[in-house]
Amino acid sequence: MFTKAIKSILFFSPVMVCTVSFGQIENKNNDKDHSKNVSDSIKLDTIIPVKEKLEYIVEHNSEDEIHNRKKRMTYLLRKAHVVYNDMIIDADYVELNWDTGDVYAEGKRDSLGNIIEKTKFTQNNQEILQDAFKVNFKTKIGIAYNIRMTEQDGVIIADKAKRVNDSVMLLRKADFTTDTYFKENKDSRPDYFLRAQEGKMIEKNGKKTLITGPMNMWIYDVPTPLALPFGYMPAMGENRAAGILMPRPGERTTLGFFIEDIGFYVPFGEKFDLKLSGDIYTKGSWALRAESNYKNRYKYNGRFAVNIENRLTGIKGLTEGTNAFSKQNLFGITWTHSQDPKANPYLLFNANVNFSSSKYYRQSVRNQYINNGQVFTNNVNSSINLTKNFENSPFTAQMSMSHSQNYNTGAINIAFPKLNVTMSRIYPFAKKNMPKEGLLQNLGLTYSMQAGNEVNTTDNDILTQKMWKEQMRTGASHKVGLQTGITLANYFPLTLSSDYNEVWGDNKITRSYNSVNGKVEDTTIKGFNSYRTFNFNASLSTNIYGTYINPNKNATILGVQHVISPSIGYTYTPDFQSPNWSYYKSYQDKNQEEVWYNQYQNMLYGVSIPGLTNSINFGISNNLEMKVKDEKDSKGFKKVKIFEYLRFTSAYNFSADEFKLSPISVNGMTSLFDRKVNVQFSSTVNPYEIRRYINAAGTEVSEYVDKLGLGNLRVSNMTIGTGYTFDNSTFGGKRFDAKNYKKRGTVRDENFYYDNDNYAQYAIPWSLTANLSYNYTKGTQREGTSTGSIAMNGKISPTPYWAISANATYDFIKNDITYVRFGFERDLRSFTFSFNWTPMGTYKSYDFFIGIKANILQDLKYTERSRLQY
Repeated sequence: MFTKAIKSILFFSPVMVCTVSFGQIENKNNDKDHSKNVSDSIKLDTIIPVKEKLEYIVEHNSEDEIHNRKKRMTYLLRKAHVVYNDMIIDADYVELNWDTGDVYAEGKRDSLGNIIEKTKFTQNNQEILQDAFKVNFKTKIGIAYNIRMTEQDGVIIADKAKRVNDSVMLLRKADFTTDTYFKENKDSRPDYFLRAQEGKMIEKNGKKTLITGPMNMWIYDVPTPLALPFGYMPAMGENRAAGILMPRPGERTTLGFFIEDIGFYVPFGEKFDLKLSGDIYTKGSWALRAESNYKNRYKYNGRFAVNIENRLTGIKGLTEGTNAFSKQNLFGITWTHSQDPKANPYLLFNANVNFSSSKYYRQSVRNQYINNGQVFTNNVNSSINLTKNFENSPFTAQMSMSHSQNYNTGAINIAFPKLNVTMSRIYPFAKKNMPKEGLLQNLGLTYSMQAGNEVNTTDNDILTQKMWKEQMRTGASHKVGLQTGITLANYFPLTLSSDYNEVWGDNKITRSYNSVNGKVEDTTIKGFNSYRTFNFNASLSTNIYGTYINPNKNATILGVQHVISPSIGYTYTPDFQSPNWSYYKSYQDKNQEEVWYNQYQNMLYGVSIPGLTNSINFGISNNLEMKVKDEKDSKGFKKVKIFEYLRFTSAYNFSADEFKLSPISVNGMTSLFDRKVNVQFSSTVNPYEIRRYINAAGTEVSEYVDKLGLGNLRVSNMTIGTGYTFDNSTFGGKRFDAKNYKKRGTVRDENFYYDNDNYAQYAIPWSLTANLSYNYTKGTQREGTSTGSIAMNGKISPTPYWAISANATYDFIKNDITYVRFGFERDLRSFTFSFNWTPMGTYKSYDFFIGIKANILQDLKYTERSRLQY
């Protein structure tokens, strides 16, 4: 293929064809007829093929071009576009040397000679802007001036750049910034940059690394004393690379001077990485952390982290006072794993693990657990589940592990690999694809089995020999359920059910009285043991509707609807505590009286073996709502819930020796302010008489006696909870609508809209959440006890770049503020600033942070913390 330049030369001097050796240049705007005439005037056998020095075709176009055959040069003028292999050049002026392969490009200049439009060099989807540059198509070596390179993580600006080869570029007086506005050309100057006199950009296997000499930070074109001895920025662009984490120095009153987050980061391919870091404190404390993220697209993703801390506070040798020496060995393990259900719908694996020492959140060397409220965590739970669903089968199998931990008591429960097999309800007597009729066809069968190992231990015994040998329990449980039902008289659904339970375990106990030490002692006997129980249940329910319609159509209340749902049930369980079943054994106490005990009570799935139950349970549920006139509503009315629900439940056990009637439970929920506020409440009403007397010690004793009466009804427990969030729209405020404004600000003011008088319009978002809880307990005492608190959580953004938050908890029973925290956040464009302050209480502290937003420079930050007391 011959270019327009070649054709021009051939047109004027055919004998020069054999001397052209600078490569093929193609102009897609060729005149086809002219090309045909030229080719017809030359005999093919007179052309001697010449070996070309350029490997690829050079394509170009421009508004004007000049070809100088003596100098063997091509000049492209105005809107020049040159393509050579994967290199693309866009410039106002381009020179092409036929012999050497040198290309010189220059940007557009104004009347004073200043560059007003840069050239653009593109290769491998990366664009580099510069005033002017020179590159050789053969060696790919070049020099550029006033360049600008945009990477995924930021922008690099340099006065001069030398391209050594495809993978190495040398920079002089290079600036690096992650300013988003500058990167998107919304601002002509970055709000900050890191400047180095010399640097090198290295690209290997798609990964770009910037290495520089000493770097100095400039903020708003002003140099600062913040400097680094060298710069190393790995993983520029989409790919990740290993690198050192920038440590953070600081000082805290109780721990001394510190260096935090010193460590390194290593990616292992595209699916897995590892971050190792640690903290060192001059008063002896230290911390180590390992974090890893992994992801396999469309299959699964997760995160694993381990934290180990050794916390020393106080003065060694002091055992009392505020400066008393203390040492805490703390650890925390978290793991989350989530599988995409579409990857394998029949085999699912998920994990959510949060396991730590009981004082980890409250005594950690860091303050973040105070700021995010985790110091108030009392219980944590973990679970790991592998679930297998059998296609076209009612069976599901699950292998799991779980953990629960109470930080107040230090108690830990761990369920080691546990197998659960369940069978969903099947109807063995129902006709296929036919409606079920009668008790037999409605008879449903369910089955479940669980088997596993479990440990109840403490912080002190975790993973010790005592835990494995003495506290480990193994067992299995089988449950078979039968259920059927029928509707009586079309209005009364009747349900009949029966459950069969069988428990296996590896231990049982024998209990005896030791006359030597005067104690009752238990002896554990290892071996296979089992017992079984069953019961029978029946329930009957219905719904009763009551409706009142106001004949006066202009009345405020147009109607009332009341739904009453009574229910009654019967439960029968044989007396499995009877000696006939051999589940209970007896021993003689110190008074030679026979005492019966459950010999299977310590088995893993061994619950309390029931005695004779012959009881009726009953209840009534209410739903009450009104239809009120509302001219604002399109229907002309609205429904108002008086009670979402109001339930009364109790039971009567015919087989009980005393207290046959259970206390009455009352619970309900209602809505206020057009259903914006939900109020939930519950209480227990005891119908038995209370007897009070003075015991031998002169103390008043109060106890219930088995005597019913309406005059004895008293509330023994009551709980009320509610909450509401106030925001811009609570008091009739209108939401901000940008469609009402035509003008918008630029640069940092682009979050503001302007009216016709050029006044900025911005709706300040705010919210205030209040949660109230109250509990009253009386029991048999003369005076009840109450607990109550109001938790407030507020946030406001006076500008698009400010966020102010506050949290407070007020105990209105003790008239005491138990917790207060203030938070301030500021968006500084490329930086983020935050300040958290807890001015009072056990976790009195403050936390100041300022750092760069970009992930690649997130370790360039300043943090100051203080934790004044614990």
